[in-house]
Amino acid sequence: MTPPDTNLKKQKKRHKGPLIGMALGVTVAVLLLGWFISRTMMGTPETDQAPPEQVIDSTGIPAEGAVSGPDDTGAPQVEEPDPALEEDPVPPAGD
Repeated sequence: MTPPDTNLKKQKKRHKGPLIGMALGVTVAVLLLGWFISRTMMGTPETDQAPPEQVIDSTGIPAEGAVSGPDDTGAPQVEEPDPALEEDPVPPAGD
């Protein structure tokens, strides 16, 4: 089968716009790809540096019965409970 009446001048005129649009789209895609590759290959100064060492915070509530101080020998020290806190509980109201 042969195509019906082909007019090459008319077809060039009709295809000019879409071909230019596709060429622009491919150009933009190639530019963005090049930009992305250059950014990932070169890196930024923040990512090239080693991360800072983590500082472990050892301060906090000591274990029960252990009190640390400047003259701590490593042996556990017993903290005496405050006698004022060991009062008899308040009797329930309504008796």
